[in-house]
Amino acid sequence: MTNKSIFTFSKLAVGCVFLVTILPFSPLGSAQAKSVDKYTEPVVSIDDQVKLSGPYLGQRVPGMTARLFAPGVVSITGRYEFALSFSPAGDRILFTAQTTDEKVEVLHSYQVDGQWTRPAPVSLSAGMRADEMEAFFAPDGNHVYFAPYNEGMDVRIWQVKIDGKEWRDPQPLAGAIAEQAAFYPTVADDGTLYYSNITERRPYFSRQLDDGTWSAQPVPVEFGMHVYIVPDQSFLLLDARAEDSLGAGDIYVAFPAGGGNWTKPINLGPGVNSEFSESCPSLSADGKYLFFSRYGEEGGIAQIYWVDASIIDKYKPR
Repeated sequence: MTNKSIFTFSKLAVGCVFLVTILPFSPLGSAQAKSVDKYTEPVVSIDDQVKLSGPYLGQRVPGMTARLFAPGVVSITGRYEFALSFSPAGDRILFTAQTTDEKVEVLHSYQVDGQWTRPAPVSLSAGMRADEMEAFFAPDGNHVYFAPYNEGMDVRIWQVKIDGKEWRDPQPLAGAIAEQAAFYPTVADDGTLYYSNITERRPYFSRQLDDGTWSAQPVPVEFGMHVYIVPDQSFLLLDARAEDSLGAGDIYVAFPAGGGNWTKPINLGPGVNSEFSESCPSLSADGKYLFFSRYGEEGGIAQIYWVDASIIDKYKPR
């Protein structure tokens, strides 16, 4: 049975909450936010003239248990954050944010003389769409793929060129990929683009054809959404609610199984997942850290967490 309401974006954290609505999940809300995150690393603020330098916005790196990323700078109380991406050089980040009842926008921070700038909104579509989300750097360092929209199911995958600190020639991807609503685009080294087909509620992949258009094929994986492909395609990450989920939705990993197929997704366990919902996975450009959103703040609000990506190693086929 189809409920038309599930095909309308919420005005709150449309990207990751929308997943939880379209899959057989319980809707997120205050009932799930049983407690506020207990992580107590001091909050830093660019407003307070605290200088952030070094890799990963100068944050103390996590171990095998996830913790909040850049509190007061990226992860801000009362605001939704999700879909974080590092540039291949590790000197720029993009992530999506939304404050209650305000527009969804992509924020950008980059290093100048070793210091990170305050995250600030960017318009990747040059104003051609009202809202933008889920922007990911391509491995070539020359493009960003993202998902802009005006309302509801008009969301599609776009590409924009990187020109220094500027964004040039934003264009929607044409072809089969544009026939259905889609978001969360990530790209492998060979140019294969993985994304979530919202209409069909499953991961898809796409390749650019000789005529410049893009194909569209389902990823042969058993379940999941918000698929993130690592550059060498040695594994993919996704989120889902399954029988072994610890909360309303968890992060899973799947590996190539031969013949273009993928293994059944494996739950990454309590170092990553919790009683809350986890969604929107990604990796740092060097592959060392796993980032994701956790809806653990009071009111079911999502903030970005990170964990040592070697937590995935024990699940790799031997």
